[in-house]
Amino acid sequence: MNLTAFGSAVRKARIDAKVTLQSMSKALGVSAAYLSGMEVGRKNVSEEWVAKIQSFFINKGVELPDLQQLADISNQSIPLKGMSHQQMMMVSGFARASLTDDQVKRFVRLLEEQEA
Repeated sequence: MNLTAFGSAVRKARIDAKVTLQSMSKALGVSAAYLSGMEVGRKNVSEEWVAKIQSFFINKGVELPDLQQLADISNQSIPLKGMSHQQMMMVSGFARASLTDDQVKRFVRLLEEQEA
């Protein structure tokens, strides 16, 4: 099975940290097969696991930016818990919109400007 974008990021982080799948699984208290399942998309990646994996790599001096978003993509779902009704409507509408790559890029730039 192919790695998901989440799995690719985690595998690269393991390489950067010089950690094997086996040693990482032992440190996190799960089987190597379970971690592998998350990397290839056979297992959903919960927010709890994202936090555990990020913490594991931070302790190894390796940063994993956007790991939650990569997990959301791997899971093919985005948790709406904690969002306002308006935010949920925006997420739903955006997810179902037929936008070109150029339109998406412009929208991302607009959001980045709002964060600044």
